[in-house]
Amino acid sequence: MSKPMKKNIPNWPIMLIALLALIIPSHVIGIDKVVTIDEPWWVISGSNYYYALTHGDFANTIYDYHPAVTTTWMVTAGMLSYFPEYRGFGQGYFDVRKPKFEYFMKSHGKEVIDLVRNSRLFQTGLLITLAVLGYFLLQMLIDRRAAFLAIALAMNGPFFLGHSRLLNHEGMLAMLVLVSLLGMQVYLNKERKLLYLLISEAAFGLAQLTKSSSIVTVGVVGLMIFIGLFKQDGRPLISRIWEAIKTFMGWMLAAAIVYIVLWPGMWVAPGEMLYGVFGNAFSYAFQGARLDVAGELQPSSFQLATGFSTILLYLQRWWISSTVISWLGLLLALVMAFSKDRDLIYAPVRSTIGYLVLTAALFILMFSVAQGRNAPQYILGSFVALDVVAGIGWVCFLAWIQKRLAVLDRAYISALILFVLAAFQLGSALPYYPYYFTYKNSIVSKPAVYGYGEGMDIAADYLSQKPNAREIRAYVYNGMGTFSFFFPGETLVLKRIYLVEDDFATIASEMQSSDYLVLYTAVQNNLPESVDFLHTLRDVQPEKTIYINGLEYVSIYKISDIPESVYDKLLNGK
Repeated sequence: MSKPMKKNIPNWPIMLIALLALIIPSHVIGIDKVVTIDEPWWVISGSNYYYALTHGDFANTIYDYHPAVTTTWMVTAGMLSYFPEYRGFGQGYFDVRKPKFEYFMKSHGKEVIDLVRNSRLFQTGLLITLAVLGYFLLQMLIDRRAAFLAIALAMNGPFFLGHSRLLNHEGMLAMLVLVSLLGMQVYLNKERKLLYLLISEAAFGLAQLTKSSSIVTVGVVGLMIFIGLFKQDGRPLISRIWEAIKTFMGWMLAAAIVYIVLWPGMWVAPGEMLYGVFGNAFSYAFQGARLDVAGELQPSSFQLATGFSTILLYLQRWWISSTVISWLGLLLALVMAFSKDRDLIYAPVRSTIGYLVLTAALFILMFSVAQGRNAPQYILGSFVALDVVAGIGWVCFLAWIQKRLAVLDRAYISALILFVLAAFQLGSALPYYPYYFTYKNSIVSKPAVYGYGEGMDIAADYLSQKPNAREIRAYVYNGMGTFSFFFPGETLVLKRIYLVEDDFATIASEMQSSDYLVLYTAVQNNLPESVDFLHTLRDVQPEKTIYINGLEYVSIYKISDIPESVYDKLLNGK
């Protein structure tokens, strides 16, 4: 990233157009092809949020400890574009665990999957905007080519691409944290303009509205400001300390204003909202359960996970779900960071790499030591940060090579190499369409995310091709949203609690009242409570078994093909 080489770098409009051409199609095409297990919760929560806003019921705008306000705003935007009349029927609020919301939508001639599509498109618009903003901030700190490749690798990394197309918080969280850090980095190292500070503050406020785990940003930004104290600028130390304190406090205050302004619940019940968010977050992290289970915060009982097993698990999941371009680019960045060639690695480049690696490490560490779930998507911020570092690493290495081989120091050669690297990243993801989050390297047998709802849409499409599909009743495990949003007939959910409590009488009765049984074997094969139930069906041939990338996901049984002996075994507990 030698400064004399800037003559070979295309101007920013060309780079921006190329970047958008690389990332927009992959984030938009087929965006309504799959619904995951978690998404129905947020579709209904967002619809409840819209209803609360339009009825002035601001106190009823918290649904979980995330707090997921940005996600519910996306669904609100989707509802305004698809079914604005939703606010006027007096239906009140729907339980996120029950299908009554879906029945209500259909009764008014509306399909939930259309709401999902519109909401995801609004979310994608925000993510593309953040990607462009991230590019402009990065190119102020480092070589413009590196900024281009870094954002291209991050946005089209298979794991991020897969999750950012879903209605969840992780994609927005990762990009908001990135923009917040880059805004502060530009402010401290390039231009002390209020604009960059405001960008950082607003992005952090939105990140906190998305998910409380973005709190790691406070530590990194605090470190940035602290290190800035030691830069020589001719002023007394006390003056620099006071400016650093003012910068940090102003940053926190502005983020708090964004948090309050964009969350109506904070207007009427700030204590309740903050306790709901941070009380539940602390309870989950230190007590392993939410407050409605743990009862209250009991600091004397706080515990952290110990040992390195969870850290290693997260590192393994990053390795499984990242491409060879990401691996090698990260390695190159870490090696080049110690280069003494200041034309290749000047101060903002080295510190940008360091802060991004620290951010990735903090996400991994935070979820490794906390009690509770350890889903790999929780560290999506780590994936984004490390892919940005990988992009920087590749271009640093390219600049190093070009300084030694003049024949490669040509604009068209640089452009070709950048295109090949970005295309390889995207090409690694495309075979997994539309389930990009199931990407895995070829060494392992199963992806880090498996059984998240993928394949259920294929099952729904299969049964939708049947004659009189609208008259079919399907009995489906994990069927709410993942299957029902795509199926024109009736979906009856096989509840997990029936299996946990050995309520085989209810299962047998509901099977007999249905036309098809759809089992999500990708999940059920690993659940102890499903062992006995699956065992009763061992001699029954499924009408259809759905495989994705060589792995079994769904088994579809025609009820009329299931013999009476199966029901006898269920009812007799054998």
